[in-house]
Amino acid sequence: MTDTHLEIERTYDLPEGGDLPDLIGVGSILATDHQAPIALDATYWDTERYDLVAARVTVRRRTGGADAGWHIKRAASDTVRHEQHFPLTEDADAVPDAVLAALFTERRGRGLRPVVRITTARTITRLLDEDGEQVAELADDRVAAQRLDDDAPTTPRTWREVEVETVDGVDEQVAHELFAALDARFAAVGAAPAAVASKLARGLAGAPAPRLQTADKPEKGTAARALTKRLKKLRSSWLEQEARLRSGGQADLRETARTALGVAAVLGSYRPAFAATEAADHAAEAADGLAAVTARAALADYLLERLPYASSPAQDLLVDAMTRERVLAATRERRAVAVREVVAFLHGEPYLELLDALDDAVERPAPTDWALRSPKHVAQDVSAIEKPRVRELVQRAVSDDDESVGLVDREASERAATEDAWRAATRARAAMDVLGDDAFPHALWKRIGDAADVLTERVRSLHALDVLRVHSGIAERGGEGTFGYGVLAGDRVRLAEESYDQAVHALNRV
Repeated sequence: MTDTHLEIERTYDLPEGGDLPDLIGVGSILATDHQAPIALDATYWDTERYDLVAARVTVRRRTGGADAGWHIKRAASDTVRHEQHFPLTEDADAVPDAVLAALFTERRGRGLRPVVRITTARTITRLLDEDGEQVAELADDRVAAQRLDDDAPTTPRTWREVEVETVDGVDEQVAHELFAALDARFAAVGAAPAAVASKLARGLAGAPAPRLQTADKPEKGTAARALTKRLKKLRSSWLEQEARLRSGGQADLRETARTALGVAAVLGSYRPAFAATEAADHAAEAADGLAAVTARAALADYLLERLPYASSPAQDLLVDAMTRERVLAATRERRAVAVREVVAFLHGEPYLELLDALDDAVERPAPTDWALRSPKHVAQDVSAIEKPRVRELVQRAVSDDDESVGLVDREASERAATEDAWRAATRARAAMDVLGDDAFPHALWKRIGDAADVLTERVRSLHALDVLRVHSGIAERGGEGTFGYGVLAGDRVRLAEESYDQAVHALNRV
């Protein structure tokens, strides 16, 4: 069993030997309840590279107190953390599988080792309102931290700090108003909000942490600066979406696909901006793979939302209930399969290599001379590659059918060619967006964008027709009516034909 809750707290540095401030009258605090001191003993774990610290995640095994066990904390800010609890295990030298699974992305698939042991002598004071209900908890901590790496000093680092944590369920805004009022009381006794709010961060001071060794940003005005800035934003957005996918939450699949496509655009279209290494090549390939699998999931999500319904109310009335339910069931299953494929990709070695490459590109950028030029000069090189590439793939997607192959194979080939052209056009447009409006000619940006929009509609229509054809055939063999499938297919045939003509027009303009 695991337990997850939101932790909202403020940490204060208090001089050794100093007195706690009187907190009566702060917010709704009108009484205090002092508890007996307790002893806490926690061992914190991380990878050899300190990937968890870099991701603002801590994992520890703690004994003592009411919440002994394994804890994972993910920091949303200096005061807000999402805390996940796991039961205490007898083996203090091994991380439970459930904890490792919950940390798969942040640890980049690597194993964990103990990095710091922190012991705390804690005195708790419950802060109560006029009804005796607890408002918050104050923990007065005397802390000793001993690093566990080979270069650790022999003497533990010691300090005193005070944590004030609000009770579960308190609104974040209310909690921060309370902390603001507390700041003044603590300041009166020479205390202040801690410069470093994490015990782990203090305990690790001086440790050799490769993930924390950052490099300077590229110079302003260079393409490298824009690429680094965009990758930082994309990585942050992706990790939020990925966490929802991995936990089984409601991820926005279309936003997930857009983000993955953005990563592929930077690492692929701007490949000369990064070192000419096998690792960088593998990362670009993995980014393309991620973009493809998430694009399929986004397409399945669209079909679930739109395919069971006709484009007009009058047509929609012609679709019988059984047909609609069959189509809904089919598109739900299609979406579920697509999501499982995405999650499976997230457990593969190529994905972990991609995450490592993103970490390096964002935290320790090492731009090539090619990328240190102006965005306009870099854009000229990108245009020279992307424009003919998109044109060739669009040409293939709208070329005449090969009558020598069967209808089913011909349709599958058409869908595949259209998908290739679609991904190329959308990736090219995403790549152009990275450097801003002034880098690429506006006419080219618009033409590539038009091609991407047309191909998006065409891909959707071709896949919709495939679903309807398959399930119409199943219904016919089962003796069911197929008129409703025909109504739904009519919409898609029209859209497919329109998008074909528009794709040909777009090709002539790219």
